[in-house]
Amino acid sequence: MGAGDLVILERVQWDWFVSCTVKSRNASDVYLARKSFALFRYICRRQRLYFPNLPWALRIESGVDPEHRHFHCLVGGLPSIGQNERFACMNRWEYLVGTKNPENPRGTCRVRLYDPQRGAADYLAQVLNTSEHKGWMEGHIRLSEAAVRYARQAACESSTGIYRTVPI
Repeated sequence: MGAGDLVILERVQWDWFVSCTVKSRNASDVYLARKSFALFRYICRRQRLYFPNLPWALRIESGVDPEHRHFHCLVGGLPSIGQNERFACMNRWEYLVGTKNPENPRGTCRVRLYDPQRGAADYLAQVLNTSEHKGWMEGHIRLSEAAVRYARQAACESSTGIYRTVPI
């Protein structure tokens, strides 16, 4: 993760921090990326947003056990961030990973409100264990084009001192 990614992360106004796991031992990055995009598309449909305008930041990683693949993401630009929307997102994750049986969970999803006081990098780094700290700087974060546009707009507004809402 480079310094440019950190600048973009800090300039976007995020709404949610989402953590999703799968129980599958052989979950690849491609599998997790597909599931995360399916979740993003569901969020857009539910919020009545156009998918290319949804700012998100995605980090796929391993847990304590290398076979425990999961991802964390930040999502912004949501008109409604209430508890019902968060629970709907968690229910959709259960549907996407194929579980509705609480006795045999195949994955978990937690959707938390984003606290701007903590900072975006802190959110994505807080869940790392000591074995992952080495890979943090080598890791990759995927940013949506909308997140880059929002960050660019925020940079232009702060440099000119003009604060206005510009449709993206």
